[in-house]
Amino acid sequence: MRTAQRAQTRATQTQRISPRLVAAGTILMMSSDELRQRLEEETTLNPALEMVWDTVCPTCGRGLSDGACWFCRSASRTQAPRSFDYAAPLPAFPTPGNNGDDPYDPLENAQSPVNLQEHVLRQAGLVLGHDDLAIAEHLIADLSGDGLVESSPESVAEALGVSVERVCGVLARLQFLDPPGICARSSQESLLIQLRELASERPVPEHIDRILTTHWRDLANHAYSKIARTLGISPEQVQGALDFIRENLYPYPGRLYHSPHGNGNGAFSEAIRPDVVIRRELADYIVEVLRPFDFELRVSEAYQRYCASVRRNGNDSPEQRMALEQYRRATWLVHSLSLREQTLREIAEYVAAHQRPFLDTELEHKLKPMTRTEVAEHIKKHASTVSRATANKYVLLPSRNLVPFDKLFAPAAAPKTVVAELLADENPDKPLTDEQIRRILRVRGFEVARRTVAKYRLALGMPSSNQRGRH
Repeated sequence: MRTAQRAQTRATQTQRISPRLVAAGTILMMSSDELRQRLEEETTLNPALEMVWDTVCPTCGRGLSDGACWFCRSASRTQAPRSFDYAAPLPAFPTPGNNGDDPYDPLENAQSPVNLQEHVLRQAGLVLGHDDLAIAEHLIADLSGDGLVESSPESVAEALGVSVERVCGVLARLQFLDPPGICARSSQESLLIQLRELASERPVPEHIDRILTTHWRDLANHAYSKIARTLGISPEQVQGALDFIRENLYPYPGRLYHSPHGNGNGAFSEAIRPDVVIRRELADYIVEVLRPFDFELRVSEAYQRYCASVRRNGNDSPEQRMALEQYRRATWLVHSLSLREQTLREIAEYVAAHQRPFLDTELEHKLKPMTRTEVAEHIKKHASTVSRATANKYVLLPSRNLVPFDKLFAPAAAPKTVVAELLADENPDKPLTDEQIRRILRVRGFEVARRTVAKYRLALGMPSSNQRGRH
């Protein structure tokens, strides 16, 4: 019997990313130094752009932001020149022969810098199916600069409407990508992932897995004699394991990543310029986004008039087409700078309001749990946009301390993690009951049932309070 073959046509939808969106995304994730270099190159090559240098502070000579100096807070004695109207709609220039498509732009089509999140996501696309890739995108979007996942599997599962087991399965597959130990939920887990990968290739010191698993805090506290005594091994063996960890493992895998296009996590510049300033005014915190250059960038008014004349008269010489293209590029660049400033301001304002206890004291334990996904939901943008906007950026705090933007993001602890910490620190003579743990979780903001606490406890391999108590 022959099987009939039938040709079927299936309609699919694909999302096309415009060169304008690519340009805006590239500008958004540039550091101050990279952006300044890009602008200097553009103004050299594009006569439609103008740099105006009379917007510097009359007191200290630094660049002004909205007419005021971020460093000495002196007001400008001269009115800043009128810049191009960012809010105006971008004009559509008729370019003959392009059939409605965007013309080829060698600068915008050049390979752009790849940050850590994009590097991991590209690898995930090769090993995960379409459905699991959506989960991976959610996890990768919240990667910290150290390469650790800030979102808990429970929160991701709830946000996407999938099971926690499925999220954990995707997370386990991400943890085998490059750099080694990426997507771990803690430095301890990252070291264990690296150790197991290394153990599959060559011998590793005995007891090192047990040291990392059960004596993590002792290791951090340099309690090497206690580790040796508890495990029944010699201090030399503990020292050998410690030397192996220092030489072969790294607790912050994200810092090992170096982009082949110059946007990796290399050494810091000697002079770091803040991108955002948070200053105190009476009882409020004011956010200011700084321009990373000491000049006013605008589109040439002469070019605007000339291009308007070309469009009215409908002329089509090579020189006129080039002028229209240069004007289009200049307009896109200025508009992208406006979007960058607006996005950074929205993020920084939410962060300043959320992390007010930290700003008041600058004590790290005052940092409240906050992820990039949470910020993205509040400002109605994608989490990857927040990640790009805050990458390689620095914030000047009210105390004049300069910190990376990543420092203001604190991962939210999962309920299971809190249960593990409570059980590890409990008094052996008075072990905590499931009901007591439930009440502690409630005080910390987790509404879970007692049976859920029991499930977490059993998953951690811990017996009931009656069995854990000393008899």
